[in-house]
Amino acid sequence: AAAVGGGRRTRARDVRGNEELERHIEYVFDPTRGETGPVTLPEARVPVGFPAGSYLRNGPNTKYGVGSDHFFDGDGMIHLVSFLPSGKVSYCNRWVQSTGYKKEKEAGQKLFKGILVNNGVEMLKGIAHNIIFHGALGTNGTKETTNTAVVSHAGKILALMEAQKPVRMELVVKDDQLQRFETAEAGYDFDGMLEGNMTAHPKKDPVTGEMLLFSYDMTSQPHMRYTEVSADGQIKHSVGIRDMKRGSMAHDMAITSDHTILFDLPLEFSFSDMITRNEFPVQFKKDAQARLGLIKRGGGTEVQWFDIARGGNVFHTVNAYNDEGTGEIVLHALRSEPERSGYVFNEYSPSYLHEWRLNPNTNGVQEKRLGNLGSEFPCINPMRQGRKAKFAYMVVDTLLGNLKTWAYPDVGVTYQTFAKVLLDDNDEEGRRQGEVVSRFDAEEGLYLFEPTFVPSEGSSAEDDGFLVCTATNPVVDKSFFLIFDAQNLEKGPLSSIELPEKVCSGLHGKSRKRTSKAHQRL
Repeated sequence: AAAVGGGRRTRARDVRGNEELERHIEYVFDPTRGETGPVTLPEARVPVGFPAGSYLRNGPNTKYGVGSDHFFDGDGMIHLVSFLPSGKVSYCNRWVQSTGYKKEKEAGQKLFKGILVNNGVEMLKGIAHNIIFHGALGTNGTKETTNTAVVSHAGKILALMEAQKPVRMELVVKDDQLQRFETAEAGYDFDGMLEGNMTAHPKKDPVTGEMLLFSYDMTSQPHMRYTEVSADGQIKHSVGIRDMKRGSMAHDMAITSDHTILFDLPLEFSFSDMITRNEFPVQFKKDAQARLGLIKRGGGTEVQWFDIARGGNVFHTVNAYNDEGTGEIVLHALRSEPERSGYVFNEYSPSYLHEWRLNPNTNGVQEKRLGNLGSEFPCINPMRQGRKAKFAYMVVDTLLGNLKTWAYPDVGVTYQTFAKVLLDDNDEEGRRQGEVVSRFDAEEGLYLFEPTFVPSEGSSAEDDGFLVCTATNPVVDKSFFLIFDAQNLEKGPLSSIELPEKVCSGLHGKSRKRTSKAHQRL
């Protein structure tokens, strides 16, 4: 593998000890306390060309565990903003009623122990407690939270968390009204065809309509499973990846038009380390092997593995495509380089845009860092998924401070900048690959969450569309849904829609376009 690129890298500004800014960070991570709606937002205005449809964002939002768990142990909550054909905008938020959430709701109190602790003994105690007292054997001693992401496929909206099966949600829009949004089915398994769990980052092919996904099992073989879902929602192929010799955590994946890229990175499971070193069983091993795997779409069973540079980790991919000129498969993702081996869920390690070029004929790899911007939560125009994309959008790490009201993590990172980054290695304007070509810097006190690209109605150019996100402002104690011009972020929000409920720090969202049906039941 080629050496990683040089240059000074940016990272979040450490504001530990700054009481005001640390109060901001605490506010950002403090969960939403209740459910609201559906309600119409009469003051909401949207730009010309913004399509009818819905935006849904999922994230950890504990109901009973504030201050006692890891933030990531929180119950899933989805914030929904619906854009109706008449121009009306509606909002509601709902907890994802997983089996774990339902049990605590019925009891009216916290029941499950959080297990994302870097202490092997305490983790084992938590697992035993959850199994013995709350029937969590089927989920390996964890509480079902379904708190990470959301996907809409074949008429179904699924809330996702990689260690669990999806929860199916139901959205009902009728007579130009958002009438209902609620949990329909916990433990959704594609009519019994889903083996194992489901990643929080499935990929949808915009041309074929297929959805590609994977799952992992850190304790038993096969340690990974690859699955293909047809455009009409039927699982048509699933295969265990049996040449993975270790249990490892894999959070994301990527696709091209004919291949899927899987990750075997050194976030390794070790039961012995949990016992002998009293550690969380999944630890980053800085000097351990790191691999990318190619499996052919359309029923592939064999994986071609590529050794890549060690010492790094990837939580989120940007995109991948086939380079017709060189025969290589090109992957873009955000790669971090933790300073040392250990528990990665508590410490800050910034990620940077990175490129891998895989040659299936020679099994060779060329890789390089494309920029120096510490960033997260990337997105592209979804119509370019699996094809060459010119631009990516992401948040830029801004502030890092203590989280005093949470047991874990010790620190929180917030974001106040969006960056539009050039992915193309052959730009006609002479700009450098990895260069920031447009950006938005928020006013003091406004904190941005993950961006999502929404193509405009009748769009032709790749960046002809909108960048949308939720945001929150502790100074005025308000949250917003923001809409930007994806071609020119410097304009600032074209629309700032005040929401009736606080939106706290979350994880992943999706925009789904409305069908032409007068009645939707999804």
